[in-house]
Amino acid sequence: MKTRIKEYRTRLNLTQEKLADVVGVRRETIVFLEQGKYNPSLRLAHNVARTLGATIEEIFTFEE
Repeated sequence: MKTRIKEYRTRLNLTQEKLADVVGVRRETIVFLEQGKYNPSLRLAHNVARTLGATIEEIFTFEE
């Protein structure tokens, strides 16, 4: 899975820590999401996208 979390996060001047606090996860989870090493639950994907002012489809690209 590829994500555009870092791109959107930096546009909003959000740190990984701040994004994690807002969506209710640890900073490490955001790190793993940005690196494509963690597939989020639908709820987490929705919360991240909403916090970043985007849709799930704009943030996450699922690959086979």
